Amino acid sequence: MARQHTALGVPLLRENEPIGVIVLARRRVQAFTPKQIELVTTFADQAVIAIENVRLFDQVRQRTDDLSESLQQQTATADVLKVISRSAFDLQTVLETLARSAAELSGSKRGVIFLRDGDLFRFQAMSYADANPEWIQYLKDHPQKAGQNSAIARSISSGQIVYVPDVLADPQIDMPATALAGIRAVLAVPLLRDGKVEGIMALSRSIPGTFDARQIDLVQTFADQAVIAIENVRLFDEVQARTRDLTESLQQQTATADVLKVISRSAFDLQPVLDTLVESAARLWRGLIWRRLHARKVTSIFARAHMASLHSSWIT
Repeated sequence: MARQHTALGVPLLRENEPIGVIVLARRRVQAFTPKQIELVTTFADQAVIAIENVRLFDQVRQRTDDLSESLQQQTATADVLKVISRSAFDLQTVLETLARSAAELSGSKRGVIFLRDGDLFRFQAMSYADANPEWIQYLKDHPQKAGQNSAIARSISSGQIVYVPDVLADPQIDMPATALAGIRAVLAVPLLRDGKVEGIMALSRSIPGTFDARQIDLVQTFADQAVIAIENVRLFDEVQARTRDLTESLQQQTATADVLKVISRSAFDLQPVLDTLVESAARLWRGLIWRRLHARKVTSIFARAHMASLHSSWIT
C-alpha cells in the first residue's frame, strides 16, 4: 500500500446489493479518466453476470441432482412395492428386497434386517452384494438383544433411530472384529408395530461418515414397508389357520349328518350303517372300525369307500 497512491474501487452490484468489488491501484498520483472508470464498470457488470451464471448453474445442477435422486428413490420404492405385491406372502423375498434397496439408495455397504423372537432379535435377511460367509454365520449365531454394546441393541432398547458415525471411535461400542467386519458407520432403524419394536433394519458403511436426513427418511420408509409385510404375512397365516379349522369342522359335521341319515333310514340293518360309518371315518381320518363278533374270531368290516385317493373299494 505504501507504493500505491491512486486507487479505484468499483462495486459488483446484483439487484443494487454489493456482492464484491474490483479494485485498481496506481503507484503514481494520477486520476482515472471517465472512460477508464466506465470500462472498469463494464468489467464489474460482466463479473456480476459471470457470478450469477455460476450461481444459477449450481442451483440447476443441485436441483437436477435432487430430482435424479428423488426419481431414483421413487423408482426403487415402486420396485419394492411391485415385489411386495407379487410376493405378498413370501416374507423372505420381501425383506431381502427391502434390505438391498435401502442399502443401495443410502450409499451403504450392507443392509441387514433382524426380527423379534421373544426377547432376542435374530438375523433374518440382508443385501447380498457384499456377503461375507463368516460374518453372516456370526450374525446367525449371535442374536441381538437389549443391553448389548451395539447400535442395534441401542435401537432395540430405545425404539428410536440410532446413528453411529464411527463405531471405532465410540467408547460404548464393544464388539469383536468378526462382528464389525470392516464396518465403521452404522444406522439402525426400528421396525415398530403399535409402539413395540418387532425388528431392526441396520445399514452399515466401511468408512466413517454421516447419513443425511433424506437417507434416514428413506430407510425409515423401507422399515415401515417391512412392518407392513410382516403384518400381512401374520394376518394371512391367521386366516389360513382359521380356514383350515372351519374346513375340518365342516367336514366332520357333514360326515356326522351323513351317518345320522343312514341310521334313520336303516335303523335295524347293521351293515349299511357300519359301511357308512367306516366310509365317513376313512374320509376324515382314513380309519377302520373294528367290531368284535365273537370271542375267538374278529371280523374286519371295510366300507365300500368311494374315495378318489384310494382308487378302489373292497370288503373282506
